[in-house]
Amino acid sequence: MIPRAFDYHDPVSANAALALLAELGDEAKLMAGGQSLLPMMKLRVASPAHIVDLWRVRGLDAIGIEGDDIRIGALATHRALEDSELLRKRCPLLAKAAATIADPQVRNVGTIGGAAAHADPSANYSPALVALGAKLVLRSKEGERVVPAAQFFKDFFVTELRPTELITEVRVPALAEGDGWGVREAQPARAGFRAGERRRGGACGRQARLLAGRCGARLGRASAAARERGRGRAARQADRPPRRRGGGACDGARIQYVERRARGQRLPQGGGAGLRAPCARDRSGTHDERQRGDEPHDQRYGKREEAD
Repeated sequence: MIPRAFDYHDPVSANAALALLAELGDEAKLMAGGQSLLPMMKLRVASPAHIVDLWRVRGLDAIGIEGDDIRIGALATHRALEDSELLRKRCPLLAKAAATIADPQVRNVGTIGGAAAHADPSANYSPALVALGAKLVLRSKEGERVVPAAQFFKDFFVTELRPTELITEVRVPALAEGDGWGVREAQPARAGFRAGERRRGGACGRQARLLAGRCGARLGRASAAARERGRGRAARQADRPPRRRGGGACDGARIQYVERRARGQRLPQGGGAGLRAPCARDRSGTHDERQRGDEPHDQRYGKREEAD
């Protein structure tokens, strides 16, 4: 489908873009990579009268560190985050979240600022940013303000961003030595789940954070009841091979898996207490996730017949 007619603007600086937003107000929509906005415009879910394209704006795509915070420019692409050595060393959870976004074509163009402003409920960044305690820098002609990620994401496609504001930077606390993390994505057929967790030194039980995405209008930390369900389920699963879990999106056993990863504990191979590492076959929807790598070929498939 073809989008409705609109006026196109391509400012060369952030100040010029902010001047346009102040002038046009609600009738304008910012576009960074366009990977979310353009499909919505083609379907006429969104029909802005003015598009302010940021592709010519320079200086908003750097990734660096200042003190204990990693500072990521809003126009940094998903590919830049995925390939950043700084993020891989000091904030691997965010690099992992970027690496699992869509496909290479989208990651080469889409940006972290655009994804945050779009606030898609199935997005990768939002639960990761909230779990990490990140902050977003919002700028307008009147000045600048810093908003915690937990307050920035309000609802499906609704954020704290005002019509006259632009996201200029994302600030993420760097992981210190001894910090752990984990990220887990559920089956496409089920309600989605993505969680991040960090800890400080030996105080994991008190400072661990778990976030569940795609489970409701707001991002939420997993409840104590969900954790207890996971512990009980793990005990019941101790003597049988692990299978894909049912139940709600905040699945207790998956939460336990992330907790184990964050504490740096060794994960059992082939089941153990019902916890497992992500299975490469998960995306295909295969239910049988038993690890049979040590099982002889003949026991699995029967005897091979020699060809004449």
